[in-house]
Amino acid sequence: SCLMLGSMLLLMVGLIRPSKGLIKGIFACTILLGIYFNLGVSFEGSVLSSSLFVNESTQQFSFIFLVSGLLLLVFNRSGKHATEFYFLLLSILIGSIFLMTANSLLVSFLALELTSFGSYMLTSFSFKKKGFEASIKYLIFGAVSSAMMLLGLGILYGTVDSFFIHQWEASSFDELHPVVGLGLMLFGLFFKASVFPFHIWVPATYQSAPNDVAAFISIVPKLASLLLLKRVLAIFPATHFITELCLGFGLLTMAVGTFAALRQSNARRMISLGAIAHSGFLLPLAIIPTTSSEASLFWYTTVYMFMNFGIFYLIDFFESNEVYLLGGYASLGKKFPVIGVSLTILCISLVGLPPVAGFTAKFLFFTTLWEQYVTAHSSILMLYLVVSVLLTVVSLFFYLKIPYQLFLVKEQTSQSINPTISTKIIATLFSIVMLLLFFVPHLVMNLQRLINYTFL
Repeated sequence: SCLMLGSMLLLMVGLIRPSKGLIKGIFACTILLGIYFNLGVSFEGSVLSSSLFVNESTQQFSFIFLVSGLLLLVFNRSGKHATEFYFLLLSILIGSIFLMTANSLLVSFLALELTSFGSYMLTSFSFKKKGFEASIKYLIFGAVSSAMMLLGLGILYGTVDSFFIHQWEASSFDELHPVVGLGLMLFGLFFKASVFPFHIWVPATYQSAPNDVAAFISIVPKLASLLLLKRVLAIFPATHFITELCLGFGLLTMAVGTFAALRQSNARRMISLGAIAHSGFLLPLAIIPTTSSEASLFWYTTVYMFMNFGIFYLIDFFESNEVYLLGGYASLGKKFPVIGVSLTILCISLVGLPPVAGFTAKFLFFTTLWEQYVTAHSSILMLYLVVSVLLTVVSLFFYLKIPYQLFLVKEQTSQSINPTISTKIIATLFSIVMLLLFFVPHLVMNLQRLINYTFL
């Protein structure tokens, strides 16, 4: 409700006095109030005639969504169409929270569309030809996936005979028709989560959208879709063929994202393809129905949020100085050590090496897979574990291209780059967070306990 009221206030103020500072202030206050009221929630169960389901898990991930909104404010954004920009961001936040808590087929579809339309429009906010083209492609792919999902929801309602997810039973999916309906529904969720084979929109969208938009949609809609997927698949045992099929798509997602990123020379496109691989890492944490998997998912997404915003922020800094290709980063780490070291720490964290928080996130991921394999004795979980370790090693060869260029390659052309003090401070803060969460990992756990405590 707070986000809805804030979005309406933002529109009204934008019509009367479209000041960039005032609009950003209203957006920030809306997010802060949303965090405050989110921490004050103490209700667990169904609301709105069982259309939504709220518990401590949805509260935890709502907190991540809202913090992601706050992190957008560190980007240097022009005042062009500021009202529309921040209104659409709030729309995506509202849609993602509804999507994550959806317990009704109708609400899940409407929430997915609310999230999607905001994402389509924000992709074009670079106001360049490539941005408009990427936005149209994103819209076309999204329309196809939405149509498939809507067809699947209709089949599900006609065969399972229930509009609400919590009333489904695994035995209802022993026949072909409900399985087809569920498959079409999952394809719609896979599209938003950038899971193979519905990931093809990601490289062009992330490369052409504004960097702050790319960072935001690479986390919030993706995580919301995975959390709804978690609720849908919770009715199946870990060894059910539908669960194993989803894990198979996750394996392909990791492999496609990793190997496609190896050949990239554009920094942002490389990071975008790496984001596809991270979707494959997040998928099993959402599917595995254990307490440890949920804690690992919260940990991974918290770290991934800071990693992604940090690296897109620094890529935005370089692109604002007309540096797009990896070759343009040559020797800049020596000239600007604060920027170079911060970017190196973020790249190492994306790989999952110590001594940064990405290592802890990957360690928890591997531990969760192993524990579930020991419990369920599912061969695909062991395969997932082995392949994810191998692909983590492969990811070294593209993520470390950036530090290699920054410090080990001689400068070939003169670069007229002059980072501001604020850029250095923000870059340093992102790198400090990565180091701090490695050496003091219980900070995230304490945050999770704090949210749970306020919930109870």
